[in-house]
Amino acid sequence: MERNVSWPGRVAAWVSCVGALALGQGVVEPSVAEAQLVLNRRVDLKILVLSAGDVGTAMFKAGLDEGLVPYTEIDLTKSGRQVINDAFLADTVSLFTRRAKFQAVVLPNEAPSQLTAAELAALDKFEREFKIRQFDSYVYPSPAVGLNWPANPGYLGPLDGMTASITTAGKASGFGYLNGPVPFEDVSPTVIETYGYLATPLPADTVKKRSFTTFAAMNIPNADNAAGALLGVYNDNGREHLVLTSSMNQYQLQQQVLFNGILNWLTYGVHLGTEKNFFSVHIDDVFLDDQRWSSANNCTSGDDCPASVDEPTILMTPADVDYLIAWQNKNGVKLDLVFNGGGYTAATALGPFPLGDKLLQNRAQFRWMNHTNDHLYLGCVQDYSVVPWKCATTSTGATIWTSYQELYDQIRNNQVFAQQKGLAIAAGELVTGEHSGLRRAPQEPSDNPNLARALTQAGITMIGSDNSRESAQRIIGSARTSPRYPMNIYYNTGKKTEAVDEYNWVYTSAANGGSGICENNATSTCIAPLDVNSGFDSYIVPLEARLMLLHVVSNSPRSHYAHQSNLAEDRILYPVLDKTLAAYKNVFAANTPVVNSTMTQLGNELKNQTDWKTNRSKISAYIQSGQLKVTLSSGSTATLTPVTVPTGSTGGAVSAYGGYLTGWTTTPWLSGQTYNLPSSVAYPR
Repeated sequence: MERNVSWPGRVAAWVSCVGALALGQGVVEPSVAEAQLVLNRRVDLKILVLSAGDVGTAMFKAGLDEGLVPYTEIDLTKSGRQVINDAFLADTVSLFTRRAKFQAVVLPNEAPSQLTAAELAALDKFEREFKIRQFDSYVYPSPAVGLNWPANPGYLGPLDGMTASITTAGKASGFGYLNGPVPFEDVSPTVIETYGYLATPLPADTVKKRSFTTFAAMNIPNADNAAGALLGVYNDNGREHLVLTSSMNQYQLQQQVLFNGILNWLTYGVHLGTEKNFFSVHIDDVFLDDQRWSSANNCTSGDDCPASVDEPTILMTPADVDYLIAWQNKNGVKLDLVFNGGGYTAATALGPFPLGDKLLQNRAQFRWMNHTNDHLYLGCVQDYSVVPWKCATTSTGATIWTSYQELYDQIRNNQVFAQQKGLAIAAGELVTGEHSGLRRAPQEPSDNPNLARALTQAGITMIGSDNSRESAQRIIGSARTSPRYPMNIYYNTGKKTEAVDEYNWVYTSAANGGSGICENNATSTCIAPLDVNSGFDSYIVPLEARLMLLHVVSNSPRSHYAHQSNLAEDRILYPVLDKTLAAYKNVFAANTPVVNSTMTQLGNELKNQTDWKTNRSKISAYIQSGQLKVTLSSGSTATLTPVTVPTGSTGGAVSAYGGYLTGWTTTPWLSGQTYNLPSSVAYPR
């Protein structure tokens, strides 16, 4: 005879049953329909990284930091560390809701020796219950991850100079921002930079429901074009591991290229954080000519050469302007012309100025930026009676600084010039000559004390700084700094042979005819002298393009800068830009273009990134019932939040990039944000 149980009693019984099941107790599972009535599952947006002093998790943490993604790290090698158990991984937050405290798990390999059998079992159970994915960050191929041993056919050894290809499955599973080929760098032929293993997948096991799907493959050397898996998913009856069989670090192009795909797959494309590839180049000294390097005297004429050395200066021509316009149109990006109006005024006072006329006739083709009127040095008054120079001082030893009035006039007069000539500038942007006025060690450990007032009075909100001196952003008066990357394309060179000669002077030892600077600088390395006729194309261009590309793909909102001299004569800047963009387009798909931002946009992006590191503790985010909820958990001030969700999601203000929707959105107090997620997000609904 069936016992009569009331409806509230049945609900209580189901809750008790499912709760006991979730805790691993031996009870009979209720029907799926009944369980769904009384138990929801939510997944919090934070990644769990279990590290062991290994290269794989170090690489992954660097990628998370770069992409602004929150994570919790447990160092498995430390005594007294957190035990990985059911209570640590998940809990029951209400009568009807079970919570996963992490949305993904990262391990050094598939079964780190520092984890106990009970901890491995807890991870297995947690990942199966919530459909959490796992990344094994550097694995030796074996049947334990769905691969054959790296024997015949197989390979173990350096991967330097080899190329991986992204499979159709990989492109459909998070790597759709890539064209396909992923080159593994070989920067030094004498050093092993990347070690790895290539092995073939085991056949699918339909009985145990185990399979391996390759996302990135490499041809196995000496194996008749057989391909080995470099990156792929091992599916163990519903539990999914993404397996990487190569070492990598954040300073390598392959890591920068592959990381977002790994993250996309691991999180089903839903995470806090955003990443874009910024490409902006400033051209300083427009309307001015630049001094020239003297190869015979190893100095710059008009700068540090004796007065008897008189090399002709370097200045663009109207033909160089035509070339610049054609280059911009071909590549779909603009270079920022950082101009000095006083150069135009001085030149036209002496007679015709064809370059200036050509630039003004084509003013609408360019982005313009204030570089002060006359490019004066705006820091301390420089005393060149000693080498290196020092700041001039009064009789009492006080530093003599450029006055407030001269600072203000240099900024304001160039703004007026732009207005008179119809140059569409952002009035709040400024780059001073040589970044002068800003602090620089050792001569000027502090800013010109008159600078902040001058910036404020002139309405400056963003001022360019030298990233090699100060990479962090800071506030000066009304302005924020926007760091710029210097390049080894020197301002005093217009010809390739000059560029190589100066490069040799800087980077070769005294015994090899150089300055020896590289021998006495801990951050520099000496090289063998480059051939003056071939060294620019064979050495300088590839090296500078590599460094530029790494900056572009590292979510760094900073511009590069060169000078108008580098667009003149041999036009030595263009080979670097062309090689950088060609390498980029070879790897990245059309849905992931370079972001050609203004200095203000870059500075604002850097501010957002910096603020997020402070504010992210205020934000809570979780997925439940097919929705992403982002809330402000502390404070009452709306907070900018970086969010990435799959294409097809609705409800947010993020935009398409790299095959996903990503960007900064405002999380308001109380209401928060809600995104409706597509069915591809397979966390429990």
